[in-house]
Amino acid sequence: MAINELDRDYLKLLHMCDVMEMIQAGQKSKDSTDAEKKRNVGGIVMQLEVEILDDKYTTGGKSLTRINASITAGCSYWKS
Repeated sequence: MAINELDRDYLKLLHMCDVMEMIQAGQKSKDSTDAEKKRNVGGIVMQLEVEILDDKYTTGGKSLTRINASITAGCSYWKS
């Protein structure tokens, strides 16, 4: 895997965290119902959980701290 591909994939994960955090903070999806917001966050959480199963991030030296924290916060929001 090329380094730029790893960086691109990692940046995509960080952007997914941004979107999820913006939904939870009320900055995105303002016209959506709470159920729709929770469903959207749940979908992002599931995508992130699947993606971090690939060890390319840890073997490539990428930190998963923020992504894991976003998953935890997203799960709490989604299941509330």
